[in-house]
Amino acid sequence: MLHHFALRICDRHFLIESEDDESASLVRAGFGAMLVDPSSSSPLARRYHVGRAPSGPGFRLATNDDEPVQLEDAGDLLFHLDKDLTIALQLQRADLFFLHAAAVALDDRAVVLSAPSGTGKSTLTLALLEDGFDYLSDELAPIDVQRLAVHPFPHALCLKSPPPAPYCLPKGALRTGERYHLPADSLRGGARTQSLPVAAFIFVRRGSRTTAAYRPITRGAASAHLMSNALNSLSHPAAGLDVAALLSQTAPCFELDSDDLGAACHAVRDILQRDVPSRGN
Repeated sequence: MLHHFALRICDRHFLIESEDDESASLVRAGFGAMLVDPSSSSPLARRYHVGRAPSGPGFRLATNDDEPVQLEDAGDLLFHLDKDLTIALQLQRADLFFLHAAAVALDDRAVVLSAPSGTGKSTLTLALLEDGFDYLSDELAPIDVQRLAVHPFPHALCLKSPPPAPYCLPKGALRTGERYHLPADSLRGGARTQSLPVAAFIFVRRGSRTTAAYRPITRGAASAHLMSNALNSLSHPAAGLDVAALLSQTAPCFELDSDDLGAACHAVRDILQRDVPSRGN
């Protein structure tokens, strides 16, 4: 039986056709929060066809009319589909500034949590959801520069290891190899599907020697952080420098130590609720 899925991401539609129940279940687990009515008349950005490998274990994934790629397991399928969607979005929405970042919201205001891989963004995101925040993304933040808003990318939150106590994996977590995929509908608070205004950019670090959980940073430092975590800077004027400078001026920017997850959650809530101090140049 052929399953049809339509995803809406950043006001673009993507169609996924699945040949079997197993691959269909993986699509729902990975991208269920993005699903819309397949009969939508919106222009189609990209088409995918997924199914089991014709022989042996594994899956295959084809995009548009291209030859299918052979994938070893469920983890590979989710990874390749996710990355292809990310690249396709950058081509479809070159007007957006794509950051390697998580995003969460509280009272219809979002914070963007940006950092390199391995810094603990996804674990911090899970902790923030347990603390009452809503989920937008754990690794991709498409920024509408003119509106200073972030579009959601609520794929399954992905962890490389179980979170430390007192946090735990929710029911419905899917393990593929050494990774844990947490479907958006299994997360406390659920996922947001509309763009939200950015209240702050927070740059996550670990192992800080300072005693403060967070601190405001200068526009210059914020611009450097934004550039280092941008995915499509070359699509923008001055190779993204103009956008990074503008964002650092229009939203408050902070560095946050994520070693103590409880303190980090308190800090993010405090950033959203406090009066923003003036920052240096």
